[in-house]
Amino acid sequence: MVAAGRGGRLNAIIAFVSDFGLDDTWVGVCHAAIHRACPQAHVVDLSHAVEPFDIRKGAAVAAAGVFQLPEAIHLVVVDPGVGGGRLDLCIRTRGGTLLVGPDNGVLMPGAERAGGVDEVWSIDPARLAPGGACRTFHARDILAPAAAALACGVEPMSLGDVVEPETLAPAPFGLARAQGSYVEGEVLEQDRFGSVRLNVPSEQIDRLGLRCDRVEVGLGHTAIEVPFRGTFADVPEGEPVLIVDASGWLTLALNTGSAADRYGIEPGMAARLRPIA
Repeated sequence: MVAAGRGGRLNAIIAFVSDFGLDDTWVGVCHAAIHRACPQAHVVDLSHAVEPFDIRKGAAVAAAGVFQLPEAIHLVVVDPGVGGGRLDLCIRTRGGTLLVGPDNGVLMPGAERAGGVDEVWSIDPARLAPGGACRTFHARDILAPAAAALACGVEPMSLGDVVEPETLAPAPFGLARAQGSYVEGEVLEQDRFGSVRLNVPSEQIDRLGLRCDRVEVGLGHTAIEVPFRGTFADVPEGEPVLIVDASGWLTLALNTGSAADRYGIEPGMAARLRPIA
């Protein structure tokens, strides 16, 4: 059994993302498992509304959480392969952020947003659940206790064996790339207001040449010229605008409207961006 460290991490936050919803007991018992193992940890529920089995959405939500809370321990559970042989992981990034979750790619975009993968360990169930773990609920029996152990000061290497980063499952999406005069990317997700996040992180915007007055945005058969501004209200009501939203992704939005509905945008759709001089 993993022993807690002395005193733990000061004001440790565990940022929890899952596809569990709130209709069943799953989220609550994970909270209880964390509280039992590390009562001083603060669990913040970033989202449990990820669609079931949607690794892509879970990865995008978790990456937004890492961008806003890099000091937190990120517990990410969207795990359609639970119990089927994939590893449970703890990743430490070059920026020092810790992520806990399954090896199915859901952790990778968050790790990239925190400087990239530095070290990885598999989580040995025997060290956290000596009585045996439920094969259908690693979140309760392995992943939540692992996050709690980290919050209480346990070093990641105490959780299991080193894993080579190049062996990890790939991310469900990559980052946009410059291709000639265009930036080729894709739609990550939309929020409840219909604002559409693209796979262009804020730290890449200048390098890609997109920080300019107007940008041509191509989505499917639609191409529009959109002003790049600081907030929604910088354009008239109902007009489109490109912003960097609080999640740190380049975002196509409407002022008091749904860009996703107006332009028929869906996650995974290709996006083609061109700065306009």
